[in-house]
Amino acid sequence: MEILLLGGTGYLGSKIAERFLNAGNHVVSTRRKQTAPPLLKSNSNYRIEWIEATMTSIMASMKENKYDIVINSVCNYGRNHSLDDDVLEANLSFPAKVLSAAVVNGVNRFLTVGTGLPFDLNIYSFSKKMLADIGRFYSEKVNLAFYNICSEMFYGVDEPEDRFLPRIIRKMLNGEDIEMTEGTQHRDIIDVEDVVEAINMVVGSDLCGYHDIPVGTGTAPSISEIVDYIWSETGKKSVIHKGAVAMRPNEPDCVADTSILKALGEWKPIPWKQGIKNVIMMKEEAFK
Repeated sequence: MEILLLGGTGYLGSKIAERFLNAGNHVVSTRRKQTAPPLLKSNSNYRIEWIEATMTSIMASMKENKYDIVINSVCNYGRNHSLDDDVLEANLSFPAKVLSAAVVNGVNRFLTVGTGLPFDLNIYSFSKKMLADIGRFYSEKVNLAFYNICSEMFYGVDEPEDRFLPRIIRKMLNGEDIEMTEGTQHRDIIDVEDVVEAINMVVGSDLCGYHDIPVGTGTAPSISEIVDYIWSETGKKSVIHKGAVAMRPNEPDCVADTSILKALGEWKPIPWKQGIKNVIMMKEEAFK
């Protein structure tokens, strides 16, 4: 299979590249000029082709390769004081231009990694929804299969240290105080490897037309339950101050309807407690 991957240097994108390379596919991935390509665990770098994340490079690549699918994993969450312009460029403008180019060049399948969050929660979720709407438009107007992966919050044993779970785990292993919201909001959290497996299932399917595909475990503990579990598994060394941080307005509860994935094949994601325990064990090893 010929795959054009947008964002193969990111945390999720590099794992997507790994999965499809290991299955013998030809993967071409974009990267920003200043971003070094990751070292893939399977030493598959010789099989991946890197191109700059510019429309000039992408259009030239589409002329050279007959892509079976474009997979978009580019993402800007709007953290670290990112401007809304940067979020919109990464989540909407850039992939929308690639989608248009794909249609022009006869690529009839496009998968984007979106979010299970409500579209009006923040600029991140809004921009992801707008891209999906453009995909729906093209799906209805031309022969395009468009898959919107509505992913719940994912985590992994090797995820960046500035993300929610590794940050909480690190603090609790150190016995630091934790300040948080009341934590009453419910979140379906899923191991990143299961997200990649879901993408693999969708790409391997014969789904036509437009599809929103929720990706999660199908269960949603509260943030308070998640934090309490981490506290218990890390030795109960920290003091947790629930309610010290204000909740966002209209904080949603999120849980994935996994019926589509179950219809595509065997869908058995790792339970959230086991997944978090794996992360804690990895962090404990790093502390030794």
